[in-house]
Amino acid sequence: MKNSVGKLIGILAVMLLVMPIFAYALTSSEAREEWVDAKRISQEKQAAYTEAKLDYAAEPTSENEQLIVETGKDVLYAALDEVEAWLNWKQLEAEENSEVPDEIKEAIEDDVKANLDKIEALRTDVDDIDNRLELGITYLKMIGKYFELLADAARNTGAMWVYIGETRADQVSEYEQKLRATAEEMDDNTEIIEMLDQAKEELAEAETNIAKAKEEYQQVRIPGQPLIKFSNGNSYLTIAKGNLLSSYHYLNQAYLLIVSGGN
Repeated sequence: MKNSVGKLIGILAVMLLVMPIFAYALTSSEAREEWVDAKRISQEKQAAYTEAKLDYAAEPTSENEQLIVETGKDVLYAALDEVEAWLNWKQLEAEENSEVPDEIKEAIEDDVKANLDKIEALRTDVDDIDNRLELGITYLKMIGKYFELLADAARNTGAMWVYIGETRADQVSEYEQKLRATAEEMDDNTEIIEMLDQAKEELAEAETNIAKAKEEYQQVRIPGQPLIKFSNGNSYLTIAKGNLLSSYHYLNQAYLLIVSGGN
């Protein structure tokens, strides 16, 4: 009997350890829903804050002023909850994406952890708010941290896009090499080689633009010009996408010539 009780206690202990893991093991889609809910609550708190300001404007009493402070704090708490939910969603989204390499996932995890630490520090700041002046100061502080978070997110997003672009370029390059090897063994291959040369030129342009995009994304940091650098990176990737599509078009033409026997 004693052994049975001991085993039961052991099983219960293991269950208590495991249950929290299952409780918080969200999928990215579930995390997104939590973010949507947090965003809705944030909007509701903002509406209550706006109403409190209108009440104070109509009747500037100390009670109404205190209500501004209280509803304002609620807005800041809700905003922090919303950002936290968004960070959790984006981290899980990256973790579940098989195309994202481990080093980028680790960078995202590190940035998410750093930003979650900032959120906890800001919650303490909100706790300490007692008047409208402190409310305004904390709000401005949160705006600065928010731009830091956006820079981290944009840089990581750019890194994922660049990696996918590099992967696609490698695939096109491999296809081009296989077609070229086949074409070089054919007698009537002049037009095929011309198509392959054009494909290779477009591929080289794509690789150059992907490299430029990568350089721009790496500079998405504060202080600096994160929004401009992110926009520049996006522009280079858009051009690279066009280059890859053109390259694939020429490769497809070369393939059709190969299967038809050449010139």
